[in-house]
Amino acid sequence: MSCNNSKTQFNIDAEYILKFEDNLSERAENRINYLQLTGLFKLDSLDNTFGKDNINSFVLAITNLPSEIGSISVFEDSLVFTASENIIIKNSNDSIITNNHLKLNENGSSIKLFYKQLNWQVITRSGQYYLRVWDTKNPAVEAFQGFERFKLDPEFIYEGQFTYYDKVKTEEVHSQLGVNATTNFIGEVSFEYKGISYNLDVGNSGFTMVSDKTTGDETYGGGRYIYLDLPETDGLVTLDFNYLYNPPCAFSDFTTCLYPPRQNNLTFIILAGERIDFIDSDLKNK
Repeated sequence: MSCNNSKTQFNIDAEYILKFEDNLSERAENRINYLQLTGLFKLDSLDNTFGKDNINSFVLAITNLPSEIGSISVFEDSLVFTASENIIIKNSNDSIITNNHLKLNENGSSIKLFYKQLNWQVITRSGQYYLRVWDTKNPAVEAFQGFERFKLDPEFIYEGQFTYYDKVKTEEVHSQLGVNATTNFIGEVSFEYKGISYNLDVGNSGFTMVSDKTTGDETYGGGRYIYLDLPETDGLVTLDFNYLYNPPCAFSDFTTCLYPPRQNNLTFIILAGERIDFIDSDLKNK
């Protein structure tokens, strides 16, 4: 199987398939982190309690949890976590935490804290604090079997020209949270499809958000993602849309995905990469 794109032939051969399947396995492992998510709560009051009881600010509907696990207090210049009475909370070093100032790193995230099967941290999105909670026993991990994919097709593999911007371009894009988020683009990739030139803005580490004529129909309505292997300086890159994958918000409600900017909306049909349909676990096991 081969097809001429941008004057270059690409083949779907045994070596290609092996590399592609390795990528699928790696992606499946990475998804576990998102499938374990069980809550995302906006910290919009002074004291934010969480636990199983309905009296809490944030309710976690998990059977074996205590009525209240702890609280996060939001002050003008700090965040403080306080463990509830008789609840043993630990940090990643296995030290017991009863009261802790939650310092935020350069990404606006705090350390993780742990209680039995749960762990959580504060994250910052668009200047607002959120409590993000993971459950390592979340049934979603076993239930999710993956997404259906289009057949591998060399027609959707292109040779592109990547050009670094003289200065990083900062832009607001829509997000899963319903508010705009700021993201950076370090350059653009140009390629040709059926005699027409297209450009895509590319983020750090080659991260690229894409939408096309299948978006919202056969593929996820919030667009899809792909990573490009970038050269150290301006140069050629391979743009392989068979690697397009759905963002975490396609399978978890507790994510903060970014959506593609308008300039990354391609005006043709990409019948490659992941579809929106979930793989049926019953059919998979037959």
